[in-house]
Order: sequence, then structure tokens, then C-alpha cells
Amino acid sequence: MRKIALFLGLIFITAACTKYDDISIEDVRPGNFTLHSTSKFTLTLDIKVNNPTKRKITITDGTLEVFQQNRNLGTLSVGAPTVIAPKSNDYNQLVLNGTIKDIMALFGIRFSADMSEMFDMFDVEGFLKVKAGVAGKKLKIDRTNFKNLLQGLL
Repeated sequence: MRKIALFLGLIFITAACTKYDDISIEDVRPGNFTLHSTSKFTLTLDIKVNNPTKRKITITDGTLEVFQQNRNLGTLSVGAPTVIAPKSNDYNQLVLNGTIKDIMALFGIRFSADMSEMFDMFDVEGFLKVKAGVAGKKLKIDRTNFKNLLQGLL
């Protein structure tokens, strides 16, 4: 029994030693935007992730509150796990499901065909959960501009 506990402990320590600092997001491109109703939508982001580690990385969960000028407009949540292959430097699709809480606040927003310009209008705060092997990490995101957050990940 002691050997099993030691073995499981070593596996956990090895998995936990994955260097998250070596993983980088090199590019973020707006993908599709689909409006399902007046309060529900889906946003996809194409993220280019450099994962030099030997483990696959998975964005498993997350929730971001979206603000414009201190008004809570709604919530973005991870719609499906995003798996980044080991030893890769490819684009991956991050699916975010959105819920609009304050539809009236959207009337004052100048919508643009270039969604990357629109990211500058919004602040976000929340968390993302990332998993490598059996170990996971919850990344807290303090309130910041959405465009700056995406650039800060690069």
C-alpha cells in the first residue's frame, strides 16, 4: 500500500512540474460570432499556442464577466474544452458561449466588422482553468481590458 501511495505521489509531482511558463500564446484572431437569440451568442477565437512541453494542455473551464464603462454586459464561458497538442505550435479554436445581461447597454456600442477593434471597448474579469496531465491550475484574471488581456497572453 505504501508503494502505491509513493508511486501515485511521484506521478502527481511529475505532472505538476509541467512548466506553464514555457507555454505561450503567439496570436489571437477573432473567429465566428453567432447570435442565437437576443441574449445568447457564441464567439470563437483562433489562438496560436506554442506548447513545447511533452504534455497536452487543455483549457477545461472558465468564466469571464464582460463590462463596458462599469456596466456588467454579460458573461463569457468556455463552451467546450480546447486541447493543445504536446510539442505543437498551431492554431486552436477556443469556443466561448456568451450571455447578454444588459441588452440596452449594447445600443450605445458602435459595432465594427473588425472584431479585434471591438475587443478594445470591453473589460473582463474572471478565471480560466487549465489542465496538463492530472494537474490543473486556475488562472485568475483581474479586471482588465479584453484587448490588453489577449495581447498580454501573447
